[in-house]
Amino acid sequence: MHIKLLFILSAIIFSSCVENVQGSESQPDLNIYVVDESGGIVEGVTVEIFESAEDRNAGRHILLAKNTDNQGKASFSGKEINKTNRPLEEINGRYYLNLYKHNLRQQAETDFLDFTKDHKISQTVTLENVNAEIITVKVAVVYENPVIQPQNKRIHELFITPGYSFSWNDPVILSQNYEKALEEASGYTVDYQVVQEIDASQLFTYLKNDPKKRPFTVEEATKYLSEENWNTFKTVGTSYDYNAMVKHYGFDRMRDNDEIDEVWVWTFPYCGMWESHMMGEGAFWINSEPNENPSCKKLLSIMGLNYERDLACALESYSHRFESTMMKVYGWWDYDNKPNTNDLTTWELFSAYGLRYDKYEKHRSQVGNVHFPPNGLKDYDFGNETYIMSYVDDWLNYPYLRRSNPKSVNRTEWGNPEGSYQLGWMKYYLSHLPHFKGINPYDGKLNNWWHYVVDYNDAIKKQNIE
Repeated sequence: MHIKLLFILSAIIFSSCVENVQGSESQPDLNIYVVDESGGIVEGVTVEIFESAEDRNAGRHILLAKNTDNQGKASFSGKEINKTNRPLEEINGRYYLNLYKHNLRQQAETDFLDFTKDHKISQTVTLENVNAEIITVKVAVVYENPVIQPQNKRIHELFITPGYSFSWNDPVILSQNYEKALEEASGYTVDYQVVQEIDASQLFTYLKNDPKKRPFTVEEATKYLSEENWNTFKTVGTSYDYNAMVKHYGFDRMRDNDEIDEVWVWTFPYCGMWESHMMGEGAFWINSEPNENPSCKKLLSIMGLNYERDLACALESYSHRFESTMMKVYGWWDYDNKPNTNDLTTWELFSAYGLRYDKYEKHRSQVGNVHFPPNGLKDYDFGNETYIMSYVDDWLNYPYLRRSNPKSVNRTEWGNPEGSYQLGWMKYYLSHLPHFKGINPYDGKLNNWWHYVVDYNDAIKKQNIE
């Protein structure tokens, strides 16, 4: 839905000196008021002023930048505009504006401003919602959670993890929460639609030492899960027959016919699945080697999700898939061989937590990666209480990465929903990944990174066209 905002641009000029703004008794003022369509004020809109459209489009040579206050106003004096103290005739003309607050943005220009005369200018501009167009992703969901007899209970109800007492999760509920969390994090630019749900009794896990790759029966899976320390799983290991699973359910045919776009498999611990896996022509690494012998031509991503674990872990799996995809787009992280900030790709910049980014700006951070928040000192350091100055908010305005207003963040920034700082971080991390319209003028990539993850080939095609 487009949200219309109006701003009234007023320039009131009072000057007794024609030659020099610096010498005038009363400085000219530029007041920008931002209101919504109902007349309500809009606070926190960034207003940037440029001398040319070229500078504005490239994000360079910003004359002034301020945020609207709690009255919806940003004020600029003539002295601020005329930083080099030029004669008034030289600063007369049109000025180019860039206004943005997260997904609400617009570029505009003023009428001709004559600083040698007293006058008032009023303009109306509409700020647009620049969230990317919604991409519908059709999903087939498989629940490998059969009923066990004679207890007449499903696997998630029957077993506990050796050495622990926590209950496992109902994968149906977990899947629903997973879908909601991903859609919300994408700014609702991704619409996951479950088109098929399978209550599976057929399993595709086999022991690594089995040359015939014979899949477990339900009874065998139950036997191994019943072992005191899951000794067989831990000593022998397991693998998963993706090709057999895909052919069994017809997912390869469904993918090539555009009946589905991806598959989620919710299964038991030590099932042998990767967190994420891709098959099809041109498949690439998404936290696992691509399928060697795919039976489908179109790219098919398969999520392997463990209902012993919680939503935070499921979102972590998706986030690793995101990381792998963006490394396909931008290349792998290589901070050690890049001495300057300008050497970094946009993806490297986004992922640079404090320990990485400190070499470029002391005591600063960008967003971070799946395992390291901005202030992280080790893997999974999501509950770190230490504060660090971070440019996290820049990424909500992508691609306007100004690096001018860092803020102090620690674990309270992402919080601990359901008592989990990991869950807080995963939602926070995913929600900062760009999901906007257009092409980044600085690197030629889509401003919607989610597009690459849910439909890589289509994203590349769109990138090249635009």
